[in-house]
Amino acid sequence: MDRNKIKGWIIGFVVISILLSLFFLTNRNRADSLPKHNEIPTIKSLGQAFVEVAKKVQPSVVNITTERTIAIQPWNRFGSDFFRGTPFEDFFRGFGTPGGKEYQYKQRSGGSGVIVDKEGYILTNNHVVEGADKVKVRLNDGREFTATVKGQDPKTDLAVLHIKAKDLPVAQLGDSDKLEVGEWAIAIGSPFGLEHTVTVGVISAKGRSGLGTGTYEDFIQTDASINPGNSGGPLINIDGEVIGINAMIIQPGTGIGFAIPINMAKQILNDLIKTGKVVRPWLGISVQDLTHELAEHFKVEEKEGVLVSEVHPSTGAEKAGLVSGDIIKSVDGQPVKNVNELVKAIQRKKVGEKVKLNIIREGRSLMIEVSTSAMPEKAELEKKEG
Repeated sequence: MDRNKIKGWIIGFVVISILLSLFFLTNRNRADSLPKHNEIPTIKSLGQAFVEVAKKVQPSVVNITTERTIAIQPWNRFGSDFFRGTPFEDFFRGFGTPGGKEYQYKQRSGGSGVIVDKEGYILTNNHVVEGADKVKVRLNDGREFTATVKGQDPKTDLAVLHIKAKDLPVAQLGDSDKLEVGEWAIAIGSPFGLEHTVTVGVISAKGRSGLGTGTYEDFIQTDASINPGNSGGPLINIDGEVIGINAMIIQPGTGIGFAIPINMAKQILNDLIKTGKVVRPWLGISVQDLTHELAEHFKVEEKEGVLVSEVHPSTGAEKAGLVSGDIIKSVDGQPVKNVNELVKAIQRKKVGEKVKLNIIREGRSLMIEVSTSAMPEKAELEKKEG
């Protein structure tokens, strides 16, 4: 056979082999990029899960509108107060209409809530209803009721409303202690007055504190869209259980919303319904975080722990022998790294319950048993401290 013909056949064979390889490789990559046959039902199932959660929980979510009376001082009174102690005080005292009257107007705002009892009890944020003269609640079925504020707790920013209705759809409360970062999170509420809006995201973080909102901070962070009007509405898991009460956002950030853990609400819900206020357990101490400098001063190797800065008289702490300068390392065997963890540990107890504190005093480890008492009102506490 002619050598040139053989060479041509070889070259042709190589070219055809390369083209076939490229064809099969291209189609394989394309096939890999498409959803597998069993992936499509999975995606549809996830979407259907969100639909079912919305159907399950929406009937228990309510829209809340409030009305407050806002008083504006006459300019002459405002001016004299603002410039008090300056050469301008007399001028502004006489400025404006003599004997000027207070001007009042009605401020209307809104929020959300979730029904937690079929007898008409609704859980929401305290800041939604604080100072309100009138509170209106609109249910998912369109019915409207005038609500009474049954109980308020500014320290956790939670409140309970009551409406005269029975056999209401009730949301199922979950367990926020079991949450994991990355889980699905679904928010339902009335952002900007748009009722029963559903948004989806994930749990971004747990145990957020230091946001300056109140005494007890243990927020769930989520990127499920939360906007003004969502406050008081539920944050829900993929099983349709309420895991938090949506409370706040950080402006101008997006995808950064915060909810109060439902387990914190469970601890005070019955108190708010029965008595309108919360009776909390108290050791009778003032505390602060153990910084690096304080750890060095008190000769403690680790900076984790809580420093007792003051022991209040006639309290369980004083009777148990706690003193200023003690460093609390654990409560009932559970380590506490900072003040926030100590507060959460004590709030899980009942008034009158005994707790075991592992403390460090002058380099020695001690175990002290303290009986909790009812936390006094702020005025009473200030009086004791004085």
